[in-house]
Amino acid sequence: MSRVAEPRLFFATMPPPALVEYIGALLERFGLDKRLGSALFALANLHQSLSERIFLPTNEDCAALLRVGAAVSVASCTLHFNRIEGPAGMPGRIHWTMRARGVPKAFTALLQEIQRRLVQAGFGHIATGVTPHMTLSYGAPEPLDKIVLDPPIVWTIDELCLVIGGGHPYRYDIIGRWPLLPEIDPPATQPGLF
Repeated sequence: MSRVAEPRLFFATMPPPALVEYIGALLERFGLDKRLGSALFALANLHQSLSERIFLPTNEDCAALLRVGAAVSVASCTLHFNRIEGPAGMPGRIHWTMRARGVPKAFTALLQEIQRRLVQAGFGHIATGVTPHMTLSYGAPEPLDKIVLDPPIVWTIDELCLVIGGGHPYRYDIIGRWPLLPEIDPPATQPGLF
């Protein structure tokens, strides 16, 4: 009998479909999709968490967090995912994770703004710190030696989402989304050669 995951509500940002497709192709190229099998997190659910979760949220929780999301006003930020890791030294389950190079100031500002708004609204218990990452598996069958991504995967986070996860198969439904302000200090890009 299939177990239905209890609903959980949290702030996150979701990569655009084209980036999800690119990540899927990259995992295939490295053979990681086959190594993970059913332990691969559904690619449609890839996300960058920006808060802890509220399990079994009430309608009042949803309404309050929708107000928090609407109050957030902060600049977009760009992350550069330059490696995939799955160390054996982690206690419990083995996680395979895409990690970003460094922590951009704009990411820290985004996180601090969300934390501040959550605390003001009485939700300090979910105003936790996170690092720039996307989890590929929460229960990998084996450790993974670090894989360097060169060039890195570049993702500009330009939208904040309030998502609720649950069901079987487990999925995220976006119940609120808010555009972030333009990036203050966008990364330099090389112009195309014609």
